[in-house]
Amino acid sequence: MFDAFLSAAGQLLTPVVLSAMLLGLPLGLVIGLLPGLSGITAFAFLIPFTFGMSPLVGLAFLLSAYAAVSQGGSMTAILLGIPGEVPNAATVIDGYPMTKAGRAGEAIGAALMASALGGLFGCVLLAVLLPVIQPIVLSFASPENFFLALAGIAFIAVLSSEAPNKGLIAGTFGIFLSMFGYSPTDGVPRFWMGFEYMLDGFRLVPLAMGLFAMPEILDLMTSGKSIAQPQALEPISLRQVVKGAAAVFKHPGIFFRSSAIGSVIGMMPGVGGSTAPFVAYAAAKQTARDPDSFGSGRIEGVIAPEASSNAKEGGALVPTLALGIPGSASMALLLGAFIILGLQPGPEFLVKHMDLAFGAAMILAFGNVASSFLMFLLSKLLIFITRVPGHALAPILLVLVMIGSYSAENSAIDVLFVFVFGGLGVVMERFGYNRPALLLGFVLGETIERYYQVSMNAYGSYFFMRPISIGIIVAALLCILWPNRKRILGYWGYR
Repeated sequence: MFDAFLSAAGQLLTPVVLSAMLLGLPLGLVIGLLPGLSGITAFAFLIPFTFGMSPLVGLAFLLSAYAAVSQGGSMTAILLGIPGEVPNAATVIDGYPMTKAGRAGEAIGAALMASALGGLFGCVLLAVLLPVIQPIVLSFASPENFFLALAGIAFIAVLSSEAPNKGLIAGTFGIFLSMFGYSPTDGVPRFWMGFEYMLDGFRLVPLAMGLFAMPEILDLMTSGKSIAQPQALEPISLRQVVKGAAAVFKHPGIFFRSSAIGSVIGMMPGVGGSTAPFVAYAAAKQTARDPDSFGSGRIEGVIAPEASSNAKEGGALVPTLALGIPGSASMALLLGAFIILGLQPGPEFLVKHMDLAFGAAMILAFGNVASSFLMFLLSKLLIFITRVPGHALAPILLVLVMIGSYSAENSAIDVLFVFVFGGLGVVMERFGYNRPALLLGFVLGETIERYYQVSMNAYGSYFFMRPISIGIIVAALLCILWPNRKRILGYWGYR
């Protein structure tokens, strides 16, 4: 095992592998900075360029670009209130208010440091678990995946603690929207209204871009003001960025808990990596002394989702490499890349190519750290975006959103639905309904439906009695009830 580790480290230091990683990093950052483009897009664009590459060089090129995508997405979430990809939507909740208050540098520093360290956490865990992971992952069947997704839905109330009823309404509507198109269990088309486009349901990218990007663009157009108001601005300097990075070390509990949440959820095939940042954010909010202040610009609300978002990538590689089961949609494309490179992930892969498995973990770790460093160098330039007048910035953002929405599926109808969901986002913002709650409900709706049906068919109505399922239920209840523990204990006569 140690020999495989040393072999992987030696191969990574060769000039051709280092060159592949250095080429992939800027490409990933550019893709991440374009709203709507994600890790899936990065793989789709870059996999054709790996033809003829050796396995390790191809993996170095793809995984370094993939690691950088999330960094670019978090920047647009913080600076513009537009998530680069869906997991970055949780960062918008507190990151964008920090930018409006003139603390963009601080938010960027916290996001970059949390992302880099969270990515390292996930990769170290990946390297540790690879030799023993198969029985652990296989112990999670459909009931456990169902309750993990259900726990994510339960956190909608936490995301909307200031208006839980509106949050639950928004989450329920998101679940309803996820039911359009073919049923995930029996293939029956639902609510498609004779419109062929709707057979596959609503697309995630137009929904996310419409909900988050269009209201902000409209606000910039109508007000003409910059994102960060002049009276709130501090001089643009790296001091703010360094201050934000140092904040991660002041909240070690939030960082390690969020990274662990991201890694565990990332390992669960089919649960969806988009869930992890929302669950981590909700956990940070629930355990805070002043949870009601979240959403107004708390730096903990940036650290939690960013640490979780990058940690989940190491977790998602675990079932991909060890079982040949993709831990996320992006990992499904990576499986295709493995086949192109002449590799077949699965139990035999770890026997024959343990050095490549360790190499993948190291590449992902390097990509997370290096992309964070690159964004750190660019942060002072990026912060200038928040000073650009709204009437000049809004048209540029609108064009970028249109390009990102079209590129995701090469569909002009997706661009139309950006405006449809943009109208929904404006109405929700006007009446105080929680947009992240709707997005979370949409992401998890299909997962809950699929695993509920499979669990009922396979285990009957008592599927919830499995030990791991009970553990997940108890953990979710404890997290939700923890802020009210004193009131609950007082009700039962305990002080």
